[in-house]
Amino acid sequence: MNKLQIKEYLEERFESYSSNGTDSSLCVEFSVSDLYEYLCTENLMNEDLRKWLGKGKTGTSSGGGWDRYGSEGQKLGKCGDGKKGDAYAACLSQEKANKLGPKGRATFVRKKRADQKKAGDTKKGGNRTKGKKPTNSKTGA
Repeated sequence: MNKLQIKEYLEERFESYSSNGTDSSLCVEFSVSDLYEYLCTENLMNEDLRKWLGKGKTGTSSGGGWDRYGSEGQKLGKCGDGKKGDAYAACLSQEKANKLGPKGRATFVRKKRADQKKAGDTKKGGNRTKGKKPTNSKTGA
């Protein structure tokens, strides 16, 4: 699939969503998502975020991928697996988490929470800030 074909595909998908009355920013998001799915199903692209975050075959709860950590530095599970109503947890790569240690991870989670609150994004998942840049925090490691 060349650049022109990708452009035509995205325009076609955008038009189909916008004709249904969908907000234009969501039309873009949905169109790109459709393109990603198409490229993966046609084996034109083989990258998968689930693998990168540790949910694929190469990631486990004890090694590989990214994990969620709580305010006391404890591992809570894989990144992205938090349930609605759970306390806020920050995600770290295994390498970064090992460098920080339990106290460093706890400090990072508290700092991340404070930074998000300062940015006006106090809800887990950032639903009120869809489409805006994420709140980044330095780990110090």
